[in-house]
Amino acid sequence: VSAFCNAGFSIYSDSLSSFRGNPAFLTVVMLLITAGGIGHIILVELSELLGRLKAGIRKSGYSHLISYQARLVLRVSLLLTIGGFLGIFLLGRCGGSEAVKPGLMEALFQSVSARTAGFNSIDIGRLPTSALFFISILMFVGGSPGSCAGGVKTTSAAIWLARIKCRLLNRSDTILWGRTIPVDTVRRVSVLIGLALLWNAAGVLLLLVSENAQQLARMENVLFEQVSAFGTVGLSTGLTPLLSVTGKIWIILTMFAGRLGPLTLAVWAISSDRRRI
Repeated sequence: VSAFCNAGFSIYSDSLSSFRGNPAFLTVVMLLITAGGIGHIILVELSELLGRLKAGIRKSGYSHLISYQARLVLRVSLLLTIGGFLGIFLLGRCGGSEAVKPGLMEALFQSVSARTAGFNSIDIGRLPTSALFFISILMFVGGSPGSCAGGVKTTSAAIWLARIKCRLLNRSDTILWGRTIPVDTVRRVSVLIGLALLWNAAGVLLLLVSENAQQLARMENVLFEQVSAFGTVGLSTGLTPLLSVTGKIWIILTMFAGRLGPLTLAVWAISSDRRRI
C-alpha cells in the first residue's frame, strides 16, 4: 500500500536497505510505485487497451489505441527512469567506499523511488553531492498527473522543455512530439514551474538560516531536504530528525504546498481581478 500510494513509509528502520540483495522484492515494489505514480487515468486506458487486444481488436499502431496524454506520460516516465538509472549509477560511484556505491539494481530502484515514492535501498546520506543533486532533479519533476505522486509532474516538465526548445528555434508555438500545445496550457506550466522554483529557493534560504547551528545542515543536505519535501518524497540525508521547530513547520508547509501544487495555492490565495466589461 505504501509503495502504490507513493508514501514511502516502511516498518523497517533502514527503509528497504535490508532488501538490497533481493531483486525480486525490489522489482515488485518498483512495479507498485510505477503503477501508483503513472496516473489512474493512464491505468484505466492501459486496462482498456489490454481488453481490446485480448478481444482481437487491433489497429495500425498503438498511437490510435491510447490518448496523446497517455503516450506522453509513458514516454517521459520511461525516459526519466532510464536517465535516472544511468545518472544515479554513474554519479553514485564517483566517490566513497564500495559498500555505499549503488549497483545496477540499486540504481534502478532509486531512480523509480526518487520520483516521490521515498523508499531507499542504499544509504542516501553517504552518496556523493553530484548524485544528491541529480536525485533532487528527479524529485522536483515527480510523477504524472492524476496519480499518487507529487512534484511538478512529468507532463509539465516535458511541456516546459518543449517551450524552451521552440523559443530557441524562434518558433511562436510550442510543439511536443508532433502536437501543438495550447497557449493557455503552456502559460500555466510556465507559472507552475516558476512558482515551484521560487518556493524551493525561498525554502532553501529559510532552512539555511533556521538550521545554521546544525553541523549536518550543509547546502547539499538542505537543498535535498527542501526538494524532497516539495515533491512529497520523504527521502533524507539524515537532517529531518535534527530540524528545529521553525524548520519542521516550514517542511510541513512545503509538503502541503507540494501536494496541492503551487499553482493551486496561488490561485486560491490571490484574489481575482473581477471587472464588469
